[in-house]
Parts: sequence; structure tokens; C-alpha cells
Amino acid sequence: MGAYLFQFELAEFSNDVARMIPTHREHVNKLFSEGRILSYSVSANRSLIWCVVNAEDEPEAMEIALSFPLYRFYTDIHCHPLLFHNTLHAALPGISLN
Repeated sequence: MGAYLFQFELAEFSNDVARMIPTHREHVNKLFSEGRILSYSVSANRSLIWCVVNAEDEPEAMEIALSFPLYRFYTDIHCHPLLFHNTLHAALPGISLN
């Protein structure tokens, strides 16, 4: 499997975009649980999304990216194959014996 960094540029934030967000988040969460998405970020001004997708090859990664419910609101998509993608895993809190 390879990692692919996507940058999605979004149209101006609108009521149509806002209505689609719950469906989009549900889809993204499903892809996270399947290990298909490794990270997902949205810029503060809501104009850009960055997402790292885990796929066999670039066509499969693009297929995953195009499955997002917000796809129709993208004005541009950039895909960058990554050599590797490291993240800091969240540590579990320490156990208290009290």
C-alpha cells in the first residue's frame, strides 16, 4: 500500500456545502475506520482540505478521493504520491490505581 496526499480546493462556503458536511464526515469516519484515510485536515477559512489516503496505487487513491460527498464542491484537486507518511499516535492515558 502507498500513501497519497490530496489537496482539495473548495468553492466558497455556502448553505449547500454546510448541508453536506454531516454526510461527508460520516463517510470520512468510515474510511478512517477501514484504514483508507490516514489523516484529514481542513483550513480555518474552509477553502482547503488535506487528506492522506492509503491505497494500492494512484488510481485507487483517486477513486477514494472522488467518493467524498463534498466532491461536487471541489474546484481543484492535487494528488501527491508520498514516499512515507509518519504520524504521532495518541498515547493512552496512564492508569490510576486509586
